[in-house]
Amino acid sequence: MISNVQSSLRTAASFAANDGAAVLRAVNRQVHASSLADRYATLFYGVFEGATRTLWFLNAGHNPPIVIRRDGSILCLETGGAPVGIFPDWIYLESAVQLYPGDVVLAYTDGIIEAANATGEEWGVEGLLRTAAARDAQDAEDIIPLIFESMDAFSQGRQMDDATVVVLRVH
Repeated sequence: MISNVQSSLRTAASFAANDGAAVLRAVNRQVHASSLADRYATLFYGVFEGATRTLWFLNAGHNPPIVIRRDGSILCLETGGAPVGIFPDWIYLESAVQLYPGDVVLAYTDGIIEAANATGEEWGVEGLLRTAAARDAQDAEDIIPLIFESMDAFSQGRQMDDATVVVLRVH
């Protein structure tokens, strides 16, 4: 299923990369048409425009990526719609966020925030934010291993789900 989503996303983006809503509509139709009725996928689609520091994005039912502003304020990137593959004609909404030097964008899978310790307590978005915010002076590639180290220490090796993190630090 994921390879179908990835292939559809690559193809749709090659034709309509500047129109995120059109990209996700095409991916959604393809996934819906080629998958079993109870199969779907969540995804976040973003295009960063470096010259203006604008991130155009759509969120198809995925954990909302988080923008940590240099001043410590938080913004969740939720605009979009349903996971792809559920509704054949879903209309996705695109949004944009202005990013500034020092801002950090965190995109993550549920395996990151659902990592649990021995008592069943989840690391959560709070654990992710604490770790990322505590490393404010670091580059994006330095933040990722620190997130995994902190999550692993919290869960004491009990983390069993997929765990993916993407970090963008604006310069």
